[in-house]
Amino acid sequence: MNSSQWRWPAGGVEATVVLPSVLGGLGAAGAAGNLLLVAVLVYEVRRGKRSAANALLLNVGAADLLLALGCLPPRVAAYARRAWPGGGVLCRADGWLLHGCLVAKSLSWAALSHARYRHHLRSPAKRPAWSLAGLLAAVWGAALLLPLPLLLFGRLEEGGARGRLFDCAFRPPAGAAGFIDVFGKVYPLAAYVAPAAFTWACYGRALRLRERGGGGGKRLGRPSHQVTRTLLGLSLLFQATWLPQWLAWLWERHRGGPPPALLALAEVLLFLDAACNPAVFAATSGECRAGLRGLCGGLRCRGGRGASREPPQPMRDLDGEAAPENVLPDVEHFWKDRRNAAPREESDPVPWEHQCDP
Repeated sequence: MNSSQWRWPAGGVEATVVLPSVLGGLGAAGAAGNLLLVAVLVYEVRRGKRSAANALLLNVGAADLLLALGCLPPRVAAYARRAWPGGGVLCRADGWLLHGCLVAKSLSWAALSHARYRHHLRSPAKRPAWSLAGLLAAVWGAALLLPLPLLLFGRLEEGGARGRLFDCAFRPPAGAAGFIDVFGKVYPLAAYVAPAAFTWACYGRALRLRERGGGGGKRLGRPSHQVTRTLLGLSLLFQATWLPQWLAWLWERHRGGPPPALLALAEVLLFLDAACNPAVFAATSGECRAGLRGLCGGLRCRGGRGASREPPQPMRDLDGEAAPENVLPDVEHFWKDRRNAAPREESDPVPWEHQCDP
């Protein structure tokens, strides 16, 4: 197998000015949006909404944030300078980290689809913190191990073809040809095809359960169905934006160097998904907007100036559980009756307390 994990997509002003500018804008939008999304989800988890769905969506946001802050800046600098700023070490590390984040997103979307399917089966229970931490650790462990050969066998070499100066090429040694051949077939299946098929199957079964009224015979509400449809759309968006990268992968293995236009399209779409996720989720999810209002209200209360004394409205998490109310119904009715009752002067038991001092 003789392929490249990163190539110059084109020469001229398109690659040195236009493409870095587009990627820089996507990186700034992705960093800001995902930082806000992660802050909202961390705030909700700290308030007690510890569910697998919330934790996995937090994992997706963290992966997108790492893509925008860790993987994109070296690529923008490499396009603008026509050379890798850190040499072969940064070239290999960037390709490995990029694929690790993408695999983490792929596995997280698959696990999130299973969590939504279980939610449609029955009411979910709150999971302990150690269980959620173990789930996230397993996702990231698999995501960083699968593309490890890209880190071990990557090499920066001079390109020369189609105006490219340097390629971050995948050059395994001759003795590892059998392993690399297996890796070239197994890696796309494990990183892309199998998680995508599992995701589609889980969401399809969840939507069918919703139409039948749920696994326990109780029909789920419209907000829960809207969350499921939103997550399905975001997972499909991720798989669609990663598909050109796999087409370039297969093109490289079977037909030589891919066309520059395909490489540029694949590069832009990878980071477009990271920039769009927070905006799409905030626009379609009332729960996300409620969590953002709660986070802003909490920050104002901590500031102490201009803070609203009314508590934020409870936000339902992605599994449909609402925060418990702090006021008992009987006590609330008692105080309501006390406020509505008009005071009578004749029935004042301590009239001297309302008199002015001489």
